[in-house]
Amino acid sequence: MSTPDYSNLDRSLVAFLGGDARAGNVVYSCMKARILRAVISRAPDLSNDRDDVLNETFVLMMEAPSRYDPTRGSASAFITSALVPEAIQRIRAKAIRPGVTTRSRKRLDPSLPVTFPMPDPPQAPETMATIGYGSHIAMEASCDARGLFARASAPLRMLMGGLANGDAQAEIAADLETDRFKVARMIRSVRRLAGAA
Repeated sequence: MSTPDYSNLDRSLVAFLGGDARAGNVVYSCMKARILRAVISRAPDLSNDRDDVLNETFVLMMEAPSRYDPTRGSASAFITSALVPEAIQRIRAKAIRPGVTTRSRKRLDPSLPVTFPMPDPPQAPETMATIGYGSHIAMEASCDARGLFARASAPLRMLMGGLANGDAQAEIAADLETDRFKVARMIRSVRRLAGAA
């Protein structure tokens, strides 16, 4: 069996991207082993999907034939460094269940940051109220609540908002799409966080 001629790979890739099927066979025979080795080293979790990544790499070549510029580098470097990572991403994206977030695309938190009003300019300590809004006790409590809210996850923030609105546990559970027993456990975790604050 003859070994692939890598010196002719650049011209073969240009011809393949131009529509020459025989050049495509040359590119495939030259690059198949390299692409599979790249998949093994870069994506060990896709051990059963290596052939899919190989096929997806060639699909990417055919989707945008003008991407390859032979003056900027070799064909093998272009394929292994530009196309194989994209093919790996596509195969991983096909395997992900709907609604699951990945490292590269995390779901943005739609909640707005909560701000706590501070008097401007700050009052002198001797003129501040000792009870109620504006007192040093209320100010310390608002700072503790702000720190607690900043450390909490999105469901805990929704829970704290419901508790601040005076909602019942069943209403909060309906908002969180869970049962009220989990809401009770979440309230205990908020109390633990408040104790650590």
